[in-house]
Amino acid sequence: MNKKAIVLYTSKRGATQQYAEWIAQSLECECAALKDFDKETIPEYDLIIYGSWLRGSGIVDFDKIEPYLEGSKDHTILFVTGVSEYNPQNYLQICEINFDGRENMDRMQLFFCPGRYDPAQVKGLDRMLMAVAKKVLKSGQTAEDGGAAMKMIRNIEEGVDLVDRKYIDPILNAAHRIQNR
Repeated sequence: MNKKAIVLYTSKRGATQQYAEWIAQSLECECAALKDFDKETIPEYDLIIYGSWLRGSGIVDFDKIEPYLEGSKDHTILFVTGVSEYNPQNYLQICEINFDGRENMDRMQLFFCPGRYDPAQVKGLDRMLMAVAKKVLKSGQTAEDGGAAMKMIRNIEEGVDLVDRKYIDPILNAAHRIQNR
């Protein structure tokens, strides 16, 4: 059975868009920026994949798509991009901030894809948030974190590009499971 699928995304500096395009290419389905998409048509899809970037562990624009996902949550996949590499503590924090007290996490799958960060492109609120993050990381460093805080500080100061097509594999596997139901 050929199911109708779409990959929607919110991207600011291109990492999320790159992942969205790779996923759509692999699934041979539509891909669109959320801002350009008629969200009222979401119920027409058998598989919805939404990708966005993280700001302070909050999924940017998730509040704009979430109301349209009612009735579609069991065939919705979310992915987020950020400047760190995956770790279970960050994943739990993302879930707590975005899904606390809601049923969404019971029915939607969430994946993390490392993104890219170029400090020269960051302005305004994002620059301020990254400066705060750097201070928090510096003040909270411990020997137990295995240098993760220093690595993140270096990523913030120097920039980083962790985007890699291999990170879409778990998303594709989840999409195929939904399509084969």
